[in-house]
Amino acid sequence: MSPALKPFFGSPTVLSTGQWIVVAFVYWTLFMGALAPGNIADELAAGMAPNWALELIRLAGAGLLGASVTPLLLALAQRFPPTGPSRWRNIAVQALGVAGLAPVLVLVSCFLAAWAFSRRLAPTWAEVTGQLMSNAVLLMFCLSLLLAVIQGVSWALSARSPARGGWADRLTIGERGRLRVVDLKTIEWIESQGNYQALHAQDAVHLYRETSKGLEAMLDPVRFVRIHRRFIVAADQVREVEPLPNGDAIVRLASGVELRQSRHHRGPFRARLLEARARA
Repeated sequence: MSPALKPFFGSPTVLSTGQWIVVAFVYWTLFMGALAPGNIADELAAGMAPNWALELIRLAGAGLLGASVTPLLLALAQRFPPTGPSRWRNIAVQALGVAGLAPVLVLVSCFLAAWAFSRRLAPTWAEVTGQLMSNAVLLMFCLSLLLAVIQGVSWALSARSPARGGWADRLTIGERGRLRVVDLKTIEWIESQGNYQALHAQDAVHLYRETSKGLEAMLDPVRFVRIHRRFIVAADQVREVEPLPNGDAIVRLASGVELRQSRHHRGPFRARLLEARARA
């Protein structure tokens, strides 16, 4: 896997969050740039000379503000993918998320404009309502389009990757000046510790320098299943899943280890577990 490509909701090769933020910045800057000629034409029609510096600041500010919500869009796409048995519910959740983000962006932009261009503490109510009426629907469309691009690119890159056989079967880890080769068949579960991943094997714990998502992209998704943002387990090591009242669950492994399963990963976990059992 190329170091420049990091995983996204389990796909083998996708852009990292940082790379998506850069893409979103360009996307929003181009979007605002497409509107700039209209704004400039309005100024010329009113007999005003365009303030090019101000226009550049507006473009950069719009790009930064739009890019700032990219992690939220990634979270929506990851936790509520429009696939599987819950796809319609997930699509509804995505739509509600976009509908909620659009007015927030409008409100924040109104405050930023008041601070930067008018030297006022807050915008007027008329300015806020006017911007909401003028731009909220357009922003919903742009957010939806960016969300669709995120998911489309991820699926396209996943489709280009080998279905099986291209996954890592061992990892080379530097430990105290030595290189150790760890067979992934011995791994029972994996715990995220920042930029390191604790590989809990049958006889030891190994620290592998990689992000959780980066390591997940190397693993066979049939053999290894994410159950929590911190935990990935080997499907063949799962012995029992005990549901909890809040929708989470306790996953018990063959070694006796008990791990928390997040309700957000319940559907994908169950599907992967059934698939692993069918192929066993």
